[in-house]
Amino acid sequence: MRSLVSVAARKGLGAALTLALLSAVSAFAAVERVTFPLLFNTQGYFVVQASINASPPVPVVIDTAATMAMIDSRAAMAAGISGPSDEEDRVSVFGLLGERQYGQVKIPQVRAGSVSLHQVTAAYNDREAMPGGPLVIPATAFGGDVIDFDFPAGQFSAYSGRPKRVGTVSPARSALTEVDGLYFAEISINGVKGRALVDTGSPVSLMNSAFARAAGVPRNEEKTQLLQGATGGKLLAHVATARQISVGYYTFRKMDMIVADPALFGDLGLQQEPLMLLGIDYLSQFRMQIDRRRNVLLLTAADAGQPILMEFYARDTRLPN
Repeated sequence: MRSLVSVAARKGLGAALTLALLSAVSAFAAVERVTFPLLFNTQGYFVVQASINASPPVPVVIDTAATMAMIDSRAAMAAGISGPSDEEDRVSVFGLLGERQYGQVKIPQVRAGSVSLHQVTAAYNDREAMPGGPLVIPATAFGGDVIDFDFPAGQFSAYSGRPKRVGTVSPARSALTEVDGLYFAEISINGVKGRALVDTGSPVSLMNSAFARAAGVPRNEEKTQLLQGATGGKLLAHVATARQISVGYYTFRKMDMIVADPALFGDLGLQQEPLMLLGIDYLSQFRMQIDRRRNVLLLTAADAGQPILMEFYARDTRLPN
C-alpha cells in the first residue's frame, strides 16, 4: 500500500526538515459542527487534547497535509493497541528523507470532548520521534465542507456549508488545487507565482530550490552556517531571505526561510515546479479556512482592520534576526 505524508518538524531547526508520516482516514459520525480548543506547545505545534481508547489525554496534531493517521508505538501500547504482525499490510510513507514503510494498526476510538473517531487506521511508528504529539490525524477525517483553524483564537472547527465570516472584513482568498489529497494554494515570492502546500503539521515553512531560483531569493550565508552547524553539516538545505511573500492580499516582507527539496515534491512529480510549504510560522498569524467544496483558501488576520502589509520574521527557524 502506498501513502502520502505530512511534513512534521522535529525538535530544533536541525530536524525541522523531517517528515513524520501520517495516517488513514477513519469512519466519522456526521455532525453539524465539531470544535476543539487548539493549544500551542513548546515544540511549535498547535495540538488538541484527545484520549485514545479512554486513556489519559495526549496532544494530537490535526494535519492538513496528512492523508493517513500515525500513532507512536509507545502511545499505542499505553492505549492497549498491539503492534502490527509481520503478516499485516505495510504502508509506504514518503517524507522529506524518502520512502519508508510502516505497519498499520486500528485505533478503536479517539475522543476529544464530545466528538469521537472510530476504527482509525494508522501507520504504526516505532522509529522516529513525534515531537508534535504521539498521534497525528488528517484534518479531513472530521468531514465537512470547511476546515477552520482559528489560530489567534486557539480553536479548530469542521463544518458543512460556507466558511463562517470573520467580522466585516473580507478574507484574503487563494485558489486551491488538490494533488493526491494534499491542498496547494496559489502564492507568490518576489512577484513570481507558485504553489504552496498548506501544512498545519509543520512548525516551519520552506521553499524548494526551483522557487528560490525563479524568484531570485538570495542565500543568507551567515544563517546558513548556523543551520548547518545545528545539523552537523549533513542537511542539504540553506537559508534565504525573501523580499516579499504574498498570499491573496496579505504580504509578508523580509521573511527568512529554509530552501530545500523534500522528497515529497519529487514523489508527486512536482520537483521542477516553484513550490513552497506553508507551515505554522506563517499560518498562525491568521484564521485559516479551507473551503473544500469551492477549492479556496481564506486567510483573515487577527486584527483584520489593520493594514495588510506585515513585517514578519520566521521565528521557528530559530535563527537570529
